[in-house]
Amino acid sequence: MSEVTDLIVGIDFGSSGLVGGIARREASGKTTLLALSQVPGYVGIRRGAVHNVEVTGKNIQALLKQLLDQAKLDAAVVNVYVGINGYTIHSIEAKSNMTMSGDERLNESHLEELNDDAQLMISEDLCTIDVFPQDFLVDGKSDTNPVGTMPGFVEARFKFVVGQSFLFKNLDACFESLNLEYELVLGSLASAEAVLKLEEKTKGVVVVDFGSETTSIIVFKNNIVRYAVVLPFGGNNINKDLQQLNLEVQEAERLKIEKGSAIHYNEQDDVQEDASESYTAFDKEANEVIVARIEEIIENLYAQIRYAGIEPQRLTEGIVITGGASQLTGMSTVITKKTGMSVRIGDPSQSIILPAGMVVGPEDAQCIGLLLLGNKDCLEAKTKVAPHKDTVVSEPVLDGFESKKEPEIKKIKKEPVTKPIKRRSNIMGSLLIKMKGIFDDEDI
Repeated sequence: MSEVTDLIVGIDFGSSGLVGGIARREASGKTTLLALSQVPGYVGIRRGAVHNVEVTGKNIQALLKQLLDQAKLDAAVVNVYVGINGYTIHSIEAKSNMTMSGDERLNESHLEELNDDAQLMISEDLCTIDVFPQDFLVDGKSDTNPVGTMPGFVEARFKFVVGQSFLFKNLDACFESLNLEYELVLGSLASAEAVLKLEEKTKGVVVVDFGSETTSIIVFKNNIVRYAVVLPFGGNNINKDLQQLNLEVQEAERLKIEKGSAIHYNEQDDVQEDASESYTAFDKEANEVIVARIEEIIENLYAQIRYAGIEPQRLTEGIVITGGASQLTGMSTVITKKTGMSVRIGDPSQSIILPAGMVVGPEDAQCIGLLLLGNKDCLEAKTKVAPHKDTVVSEPVLDGFESKKEPEIKKIKKEPVTKPIKRRSNIMGSLLIKMKGIFDDEDI
């Protein structure tokens, strides 16, 4: 395939490895997946953050080569959409206000100024990943769309999603070493894009992405991001607990996948008749270890949902779970029992066109979401350079002499120009676009 326009490249930076994909944006607006691959990353990434820049850089190179080969593309990757899930990520509320004359119309530039003023309240040691406007007060009254009004006083409330600066410094170093640009996207936002419908975001829903070393949570209401946080634990914590039973790393992972269950063996018969009878004494001990850790994780995620400032019963679409650990047997059943909220496993295959024979699961949700959110061409066709030919000088041939080649002029190799690194994603559009039409339902 030689055509490389309208192609998007996305990489999910997970602690267990890099998951990458290439997709094509069709004229209809739909997205077709062309390639999907993974490179293990246990050494390079820890708790969702780049730990070893050199190793991660090599893994990125290997992944991109795999994707290009799989998609049969003779092209160069120049830009990548990156999902970030670092354990320091959380959301902060900030307010700002503006006094106006009452004779001037409020426009987009005023909203941007309100956003900039609110940004000043964020600590300097934190970097902003994304910002989501929440609501506005125009002369003391709530207004869903303040643009065009002529107020004397406006107050705005925002949610900033931020993280420690080291998350971005190490990512910058990785892509700078590869001479690539990248667009940063909140990982949980990408996962939500792959598994949610607009109606669910409007009515109220929580997406929980269970990674290997982190658990990401994002809350929507009225089609607005109301809360986001990344917790520093995930599926690998279960493996480490199982290793205390004298199991090797691979044995613990295999046991978790083959026999692991979030439901205690004493309660499994309620779900499946005689399910616990095949359990050995060791299996029961392992099950108790898994259940204890799962209950701790669920208690923490439910506490975060309550911190979002919205009563759980108002999130009528419940919880949608994604990520590798979401597939643990009985996970959705236990979450429902502990939270009282409906739970389903997210299916990213419903959001993208898949080639024949290709399968995606909840563990691929974030990568698929990055491809859906991407709005910039990420590949360039390789320029073919004509081979250099020696020049022969035609001169009269004298006795005892032959035609000679001109001496070859050595070419000086120019150092490549380093492209600017883009750290903040702009895929959500301008601040004004974010605000229009987002309060059609009841306000919070």
